[in-house]
Amino acid sequence: DFYGQEREKKYPVFEVLNGTHIMSQNDICLIEELEPLFEAGIDSFKIDGILQSEEYINTVTAQYREAIDLYNEDPEAYEDEKFMLVDPIEAIQPEHRPFDEGFLYKQTVY
Repeated sequence: DFYGQEREKKYPVFEVLNGTHIMSQNDICLIEELEPLFEAGIDSFKIDGILQSEEYINTVTAQYREAIDLYNEDPEAYEDEKFMLVDPIEAIQPEHRPFDEGFLYKQTVY
C-alpha cells in the first residue's frame, strides 16, 4: 500500500542554523496543482535549477509561465490542458529523478 511504500523511502535530513530540511530523491512538479496554490494566496514560485542544464531550466520555466498565464486567462482551459503542459518537462526529465508533489498532499506518518 501507499503508506508502506512511503515508510520504505529514505529521506536525507539536514539540520543547519536556519532549521531542519528534509530532502526528497524526487523532483517536485506542481504544474497540475496550481489552482489550490493560487487559492491559498501564493503569487510567486521559485524554480530550483541547481545542477540542471540550461535547456532543462528554460523548458521548466517556459512551461510554468504557460500554465500560470493560462490559469489566469481561462481557468477552465487550464484544467483541460494542464496535464499536457508537463509533457515537455517529462521528455527531458532524468529517469532517476521521478516527479512528485513533495509534501503538498502527504500526511506525516510515524
